[in-house]
Amino acid sequence: HVPLVLFAQAKVPDAEIVSNWKTTKPGPPNKLGVTISKSAKVFNGYTFFISFKDEAAMLIDMEGNLVHRWQRALGAEWHFAEMLPNGHVLVVANERGYSTTRNGMQRVFELDWDSNLVWESFAKGHHDAERLDNGHTLIVCNGNAIYPELNDDQVVYDYLQEVNQEDEVVWEWHFAPHVKQIRKLVGEIPPTKALGDYPHINTVESLPENPLEVKDKRFRKGNLLISARHINVVFIIDKESGDVVWAWGPGQIMGQHEPTMVENGNILLFDNGRGGFPDLPERSYTRVIEIDPLRNEIVWEYKSDPPEDFISYVGSGNQRLPNGNTLICAMNWYGRIGRIFEVTREKEIVWEYWNPYQERIYR
Repeated sequence: HVPLVLFAQAKVPDAEIVSNWKTTKPGPPNKLGVTISKSAKVFNGYTFFISFKDEAAMLIDMEGNLVHRWQRALGAEWHFAEMLPNGHVLVVANERGYSTTRNGMQRVFELDWDSNLVWESFAKGHHDAERLDNGHTLIVCNGNAIYPELNDDQVVYDYLQEVNQEDEVVWEWHFAPHVKQIRKLVGEIPPTKALGDYPHINTVESLPENPLEVKDKRFRKGNLLISARHINVVFIIDKESGDVVWAWGPGQIMGQHEPTMVENGNILLFDNGRGGFPDLPERSYTRVIEIDPLRNEIVWEYKSDPPEDFISYVGSGNQRLPNGNTLICAMNWYGRIGRIFEVTREKEIVWEYWNPYQERIYR
């Protein structure tokens, strides 16, 4: 299942999970590890995920056996980790929090196969980072700001930075100047909330080569695909101009995570079914959908039968595998935590894994 990227958010007390997500089913299943495996239908490979309590990343085989482990203890949770082609891991570690008075540690670093530190950035990273083809690193950052376009009060505000190997900022993008562009494309968006992070960017992906770019330059390689959870919008920015050139979501998705462009140019994303703030409406189920961005239409979706049996309102993610199956990570599921499962195009579950560390898996 490489190169699936999985990471975990901050610890939430069990009582809060029950309160927020209407837990009506029992806790963890009787069996942990691999619980379903239909070998003739799965994509055979390793799966990579992190254990934020241990500040470690694990690689497991199809039977759930540990193949390798990376670790670096800083006293801060590993919010994100990605395995690089050379066997190194890129990690975003922070003491999570969205108060404007927070003083937590925020680091982005790279470890080699033996967990030796080979690179580090002091960017204010959270949620996502990507190593680009030129060796630079693209990072989702946050800081305190007042933006009159959005709010009269100071908020924790998201922005993007690209840093080089010397940790120098070589490119930066801010959301606020582009609000009018997004509104023009999708209509009104939810306002900021006092002290809350906005718009809560949880994914940034540099678009790969794809069949759409020969038809429409909005989707050319190197443009950036972004998820803004608190406004229920996924959008693409032109990397050179910074303009928002495509946006979609309001009225269709709620509190989404991990939009990613698949081989045919469509966009796969995890549609949580609940917005980023408690007072926003919610749907009674979660789904994974595939969007044709040229037509702004949903062309495939996975949901449970009945739909209410699959709910993960926070975190979570998805990956299209080379055999056409989809690997899904459910961070929370009726109070159960750390579920990964693989479904076919016909929506049959052919592999399932429950985290034996009993920790939530973010993506």
